[in-house]
Amino acid sequence: MKHWQDDAHCKGLDTNIFFPEVFGDQQNGMIWEQAKRICRACPVTDECLKSELAFEQVSGRRNGMWGGLTPKEREQYARNPMNIRMKKP
Repeated sequence: MKHWQDDAHCKGLDTNIFFPEVFGDQQNGMIWEQAKRICRACPVTDECLKSELAFEQVSGRRNGMWGGLTPKEREQYARNPMNIRMKKP
């Protein structure tokens, strides 16, 4: 059975792009932007985001870039999904 992750543009890429270490705000911002560029072109961002939000609800943990959103952005999205929209190219 095919899974949404099979079509993800991040599949096989360096996970440090999506789970950056804490280097400082400026460098982390640049890394997040690199990840967002990949996510913007991905056909499964909605599935990715839904999957991570379900996990976060159970685990209470937020980390990494999922569905094109940073942990802070997903926290805001979980409170009000209409406030954040991912920009597609």
